[in-house]
Amino acid sequence: MRTEMVAGVGCHVFAPADADQRTDTRILHLHGGAFVSEPDNHHWRFVREVVLSTGATVIFPIYPLAPGAEHEKIRDCAMAVYEHFLADHRGHRFVFGDSAGGALAVYLTETLRERGDGMPTALGLLSPWLDMAMSDPRSEQIDPKDPELDIDGLRQAGRWYAGNDDLSAPEISPVHADYTGFPPMAVFTGTRDILNPDARRVRDAGARCHVHVDFHEYPGMFHNWTMQPIPEGRRARRQLHEFVRQMEDTTVS
Repeated sequence: MRTEMVAGVGCHVFAPADADQRTDTRILHLHGGAFVSEPDNHHWRFVREVVLSTGATVIFPIYPLAPGAEHEKIRDCAMAVYEHFLADHRGHRFVFGDSAGGALAVYLTETLRERGDGMPTALGLLSPWLDMAMSDPRSEQIDPKDPELDIDGLRQAGRWYAGNDDLSAPEISPVHADYTGFPPMAVFTGTRDILNPDARRVRDAGARCHVHVDFHEYPGMFHNWTMQPIPEGRRARRQLHEFVRQMEDTTVS
């Protein structure tokens, strides 16, 4: 591992120690934490496993957090990291985002499409949080069963992230984004996660825009189970790693 400073933040760069095991793929992973928390232990374990299982180089930035930083600063940081490590990379470029990081991954992709710049090969969205207002009534129904998250806490974090700006703006809540021209996406969600409606909405939006979406919905699973050392988590990670391999095989870098 090495650490580089980009846009004033530390970016941890992980790659297989054995050069023969490395591929030409780079993955930018944008961590969750409702824009208010640093990466947890499960994030570091997940990044390590991605590197070992795929041979990719993974870039893991520690971006600024709300309420000290609002959406523009956080989004600009994510874009600067992408431009530094992935924009000119000649190999495959993936962007992963779990929870709040999913919003940043979608924002990056929409912005790159609008600019006409190099798009990611594909996206991986893990328990994505895409609606800062938590406006879907289905989330209210799931809330009593969710062992990890609560709506009131996420709504407060969403307000801190948005600052004085409109929570429904697509750059803030990319559940409202236009997915036309997006690369393929792998989306993972559990039915006991109050963010499950966000995942379903991005699946449906992708379908309307003719975007290929590998949608994995796990009955009874909770937020970010994909990163936990449980059988369902291991299965989901294998599916994500297989998605990466399929995209490497079927797309031109």
